[in-house]
Amino acid sequence: MDDKATLRRRMKMVRDLVDDHLIRSVQLWARVAALPEYDAADTVMAFVGFKGEPETDPLFARLAADGKRLLLPRIQDGEIHACDGEGPVVVSSFGVSEPQGPALPPDIIGLLIVPGLAFTVGGDRLGYGGGFYDRFIPKVAAPNVGVCFAEQIVDVLPVEPHDVRVERVIST
Repeated sequence: MDDKATLRRRMKMVRDLVDDHLIRSVQLWARVAALPEYDAADTVMAFVGFKGEPETDPLFARLAADGKRLLLPRIQDGEIHACDGEGPVVVSSFGVSEPQGPALPPDIIGLLIVPGLAFTVGGDRLGYGGGFYDRFIPKVAAPNVGVCFAEQIVDVLPVEPHDVRVERVIST
């Protein structure tokens, strides 16, 4: 099995080759919205898609139409903090758009949507290597779901003791 660095490079290339990106992103968010966990959540924490990740503007529009509150992650002091997604955002040192409002307690999250470079059907996840979600997911009592394109689903991933699985993976 390849090491994580090699897999990250490969999965970035795979992700970047998805050509019907916007259409499949819309389909992905429709699948997420069909989940009972989505229906039950008043507050959804997602992410701002970048560099080939699923387009998140359609998700944000759906959340607004469904009357749900959007939270977005901000990395601060090496940790993810949940922040209101309605305020201003700036591009972080990681190149990701992050909210500028105050950090909110993770117990207000009703559903956590987690990005990744690759997932297994069982919920193993390959992220970007910072371990941010591995440290954040255990702090959130709400259900979580990993999202990706079908090409990012793999049979097996190298797993280390600190790696945290997602409860469910949705792809298109």
